[in-house]
Amino acid sequence: MKTYSFTALSFLCASLTISSLQAAPHDRAGREGRGDRAEATIDRSGTYQTQRGGSGTFDQSVTHAPGSATGTTAWTNSRGTGSHFFNNTWNRSTGTGTHESSTTYTNGKTSSSQGDWTKTGPGSASYAGTHTGVNGQTTDVSKSVTASNGTKSIDSTYTNPTTGKSSTVDKTITSSGDTRQVDTTATGPNGKTATSDQTYTKTGNGYTQSGTITGPKGETSTDNRDVSFSKANGETTRTASGSVTGPNGKTTNFGNTETYTKTVTPNPAPPTTTTPPVD
Repeated sequence: MKTYSFTALSFLCASLTISSLQAAPHDRAGREGRGDRAEATIDRSGTYQTQRGGSGTFDQSVTHAPGSATGTTAWTNSRGTGSHFFNNTWNRSTGTGTHESSTTYTNGKTSSSQGDWTKTGPGSASYAGTHTGVNGQTTDVSKSVTASNGTKSIDSTYTNPTTGKSSTVDKTITSSGDTRQVDTTATGPNGKTATSDQTYTKTGNGYTQSGTITGPKGETSTDNRDVSFSKANGETTRTASGSVTGPNGKTTNFGNTETYTKTVTPNPAPPTTTTPPVD
């Protein structure tokens, strides 16, 4: 069964995906450290178990300081040990910033990315950098971000410097109350296009997500997910469950549970700069 919820978009930019946190537990420190905005160090450690019997442990530390966010994640499962590192900086006075990250997978292979951000206007920024995949292939990456009236647009281009061929991923995020709509269009170097339309809705103890993925031949899959959080005895448990129904009508269920502890250590320095206005 082809489950386009997982593959229709990745066929365009699979070599660009930093998948450490797909193999590892969910990154609750935020995407590249943007989830917790306080000037502090956030440490998390715990265990996870998937619906199919997989399990492992993880440790994560993210530090937010004036003008920077840096963090590491390490995980161990039946396939071995992996790790991820990132460091982002931002200077509000100059409107510029930097990004770097690297991932070591359980098979020993590595990938990395680095680049520079520049503010281009109120709520807008541009990014230029490179990504090096596990096969050593380097890809040029450029992004344009704009935000206005509750809508954020992120337009990305990935270019192979050897062949000159490019793929694009254009994403629009619209927020209204407790609901967020994420619409994505990905176009490969051969001109084939896949689209994703996803709705995220906040609930009392988490969120739900549902939507559709349409593949390059017009085939459509539907997917849904329910994520909830609970706390007891100083630990937080995150439970996720969902399903994907492919174009042939067959449904695959998935899910995982994580239990972890969280420690926040405030930083004494007052904030003087801010992180870039992007996801």
